Amino acid sequence: MVLVMVCLPHASAQAEGTQPAAAATEPADQDALSDTADTPVLAEPAESTQAQAEESTDDPMAQFRLDATAAYEELVTAYLTSDWDALPGLTKSIRRHQRFLNREQRGGVSYIRKTADDFRPKWWPKCSSPSNISFDAELWNRPLLANYMPTRALGAQSVQAEGEVRVDRRGRVERKITKLNVILTWKPGLVDSNTPGTGKLADVHDMRLGDLGEVIVWHELGHCYITNYLPMDHVIELYEQHGMLFSHLQEFYADLTALYHASPRACRVSLMLRLDGLDRYDESEPHARASHGIGALVLHEVLANPDDWPSFHFPPAVPDKQVELNTIIYLYEHMSPKWSLNEARALRDLAQDFISRSGEKTLRARGVMPLPNKHKFSLMAGQDHKYQAKRDTYVAERLQALIDSGRADTLEEGETYDPPLRRSLRNGEEYRLDPEALRIDIPI
Repeated sequence: MVLVMVCLPHASAQAEGTQPAAAATEPADQDALSDTADTPVLAEPAESTQAQAEESTDDPMAQFRLDATAAYEELVTAYLTSDWDALPGLTKSIRRHQRFLNREQRGGVSYIRKTADDFRPKWWPKCSSPSNISFDAELWNRPLLANYMPTRALGAQSVQAEGEVRVDRRGRVERKITKLNVILTWKPGLVDSNTPGTGKLADVHDMRLGDLGEVIVWHELGHCYITNYLPMDHVIELYEQHGMLFSHLQEFYADLTALYHASPRACRVSLMLRLDGLDRYDESEPHARASHGIGALVLHEVLANPDDWPSFHFPPAVPDKQVELNTIIYLYEHMSPKWSLNEARALRDLAQDFISRSGEKTLRARGVMPLPNKHKFSLMAGQDHKYQAKRDTYVAERLQALIDSGRADTLEEGETYDPPLRRSLRNGEEYRLDPEALRIDIPI
């Protein structure tokens, strides 16, 4: 046995940046960093770091663990805030701290290494091309040929049908569609822009216009999900015979694609961008119904496991009307900017699990999608009324339980909770919009 005695500097000297000599004091590597480590968690809070500092004079290895935690926190912050310039260096430098990371932190490092390149794949620079271009991309871990043309418009897609023309014996002309091509367009100048976004929520979440551009790119690419990955005979039938359902499904899969593929901050932006549309809420409009469907998927998951989602807040009272819709809006609008690595991973997993289990089933079921706790949501509003009533009842019950337990937000003296008034196609209510409460300014 070899006894190693280590003399550490006084705590005040450590506070000034003095570091022990790692080469002389690091123990043998008993627990190397593994790429198959367990589920990651957010870096330990400042209180834990302070406690470690207080113990550093008693434990010779405490300073190394303190340095490792600080390096881990820096890495997680870069990942969650899309700091693509700093992330590669931080991912590399964390290796020298690997012996002093705990098991959960090693899992976090492993997850970041595995997923960071997904948000900026090798073909990503082509998304800012100033010229028309077709390029090989990847969507939902499957290859995709993307047909892109730059534009001044925020983002759009166009479906073009290919087919065969036949003349039967009686001289009648028949046209049969055999393929659907999707042409995508967006503003190339928004891609990777570091210009700060404007608006109340843009300020809170330190949003960049590049986050908006990222969401738009993935959303538009997501329009190709139906035409490229689902059975073509069903897709063509939808396109020819059920045009409204086809457009609703396209927008839903596009939003779901942005939720999965966008980097952590842009992923949250993809939810908040839909707030104004949910406020106005035209139930016949495909974007509104698609964003309601995504919101229902997120809300019901959060209600089922509220302790796993500390960044989501719940309203201080059960809304009198449109319980589910108003709760989705509150969830998005009061989302904490202190998003955790666990939550970023869970939200991405939620989208991936849905595609794996129910992506094709939702198409075959004509837009009826499963939700947690055996609830359902139909993208077509006319078929959703029976499901909506059950969901509203469930959300109200869960909300009341969360309010009673203290998990929901509380009101200060004199404050009131006032869900937005919406324009109603049935009773003529006017939609109320406060210009001073602009959430995110979208440069259309």
